[in-house]
Amino acid sequence: MEVSKSLENAHRPPLKGEHHSTHAPVVSVENSRYVPAVAPQLPFTPDNQIQAYVHPVLDDGNLKVSCQSVWEQDVTYSLQNSLVLETGDKADQIHVSQTRAGQLDVRVNGRLYRFDSEDKDGKPLTFHFKTHGGDDNIHIDANVTQPVIVEAGDGNDRVRAGGGYTRVFGGKGDDVLRLGSGLGYAEGNDGDDTIMGGTGDNIIYGNNGNDRLYAGAGPKHKTSYLDGGNGNDRLYAGNGHTVLHGGAGDDRLIGHDRTTFYTGDGRDTVIANGPGDLIYGKPDDAISHLNGSRFTAVSAAPEPQTGFVIKGSPEFIQRVEDDLALLRRSPIGQQMLAAMSAMAQRNGAPVTIVEDLVDLGSGYVYGSQELKALFGYERAPIVGDDPKWGFMVDGVPGSQADRAEISYNRSAVDTVAGVTYASITTLYHEMVHAYNAGNGTALTGSTTETFEGEQHDVPNSERQAVGLPTTPATPPNPKPLTENALNEEMGKPLRPQYVG
Repeated sequence: MEVSKSLENAHRPPLKGEHHSTHAPVVSVENSRYVPAVAPQLPFTPDNQIQAYVHPVLDDGNLKVSCQSVWEQDVTYSLQNSLVLETGDKADQIHVSQTRAGQLDVRVNGRLYRFDSEDKDGKPLTFHFKTHGGDDNIHIDANVTQPVIVEAGDGNDRVRAGGGYTRVFGGKGDDVLRLGSGLGYAEGNDGDDTIMGGTGDNIIYGNNGNDRLYAGAGPKHKTSYLDGGNGNDRLYAGNGHTVLHGGAGDDRLIGHDRTTFYTGDGRDTVIANGPGDLIYGKPDDAISHLNGSRFTAVSAAPEPQTGFVIKGSPEFIQRVEDDLALLRRSPIGQQMLAAMSAMAQRNGAPVTIVEDLVDLGSGYVYGSQELKALFGYERAPIVGDDPKWGFMVDGVPGSQADRAEISYNRSAVDTVAGVTYASITTLYHEMVHAYNAGNGTALTGSTTETFEGEQHDVPNSERQAVGLPTTPATPPNPKPLTENALNEEMGKPLRPQYVG
């Protein structure tokens, strides 16, 4: 871990623009400019009931700012607002700081902008930076707890996160990305990247290239998930519990504290840390320090997998392929992939995994030719637990989805009952919904859960997907076709309830 610590403690490079334009006036932007006064007119349909609207805020040649608001049909207020800040293709210098409550200071190439950090309803905005081309340098101070997204774009970029929920996408180039003390997510994308986790829980994907991924130091309850992707990668576990997946290429996976290893394709090397480590690998992998750890030999699932098709940007497709690569090397995941392939063959169509473009989170969307024939739309609304939506009523399976979608927000980090689960776990949860709806076995009714002293009626179909008992008692899914089966295999705590 010495290399990780030295990188973690390295001083950030100076931002060239920090001492320039000291006499330029501060550009102040109030939240009254963020959202249009009335709901925009958007082309909603039953198949497309949620859409985004982009409202221009500022464009001075140095920085372009707009507000993206997300709207739902027949709802008079926006579901979510984010501030999008874009620079050009030169090497941009960005420094984000907070010196006043309710405002963020953003210095871009020497010019200072001050933004209200909440919308008019008092809800925190997500600040979404898009720096496009150039060797960019983005530094967010540690005391900034605002939700932040950084798309660094092409170039050899340097990004350092602060203390809030931060998601970073390196883009093309050899990037250095550092997460902070808040929840963190990072993708290297194309290039030979170095990505370091902070003290907060983090999820890191190297994607394409020969990458170096470090989970980093932190408290003993910290959790990390590292996926090397394509290329010859080195993955270093950190404090707490870490899941490592080598992916394609000849990878080196090094454990620390408690680690779960998935070796992936290629000639891989595993250095386990000791008792409690879980290793899912090939018989010909080089494994050191096996004493006290548990090795499970796994042969790759046969390809191609016919249960899913992926639609979205090239980066999204690559990222989903990385998740499917782990499932092909997972004893539990292989059973899910086999079940979905068989279902797709029987129903005549795979499930489509689509990119969540409005940052509302992941979800399963039922769709069928039957609904289209009845109502003119594949995802027409059905009231209640109607069997036409794949629900099983009185023990009789309902209709089978043959035009279903999983909307996947690959960078969303899910925390339940104080435990952070990787986004692949969320994808697996939605796969369970797809399995049940495709077989017409989604459960009806609800079960009461309690969270922070309040009771919530949770759909039994959600508890079914997690792998929890329902009221009334109903035969569960086969264990591998539940979210908690994957959690158990990874050495993660089982999810105790849906709400949290």
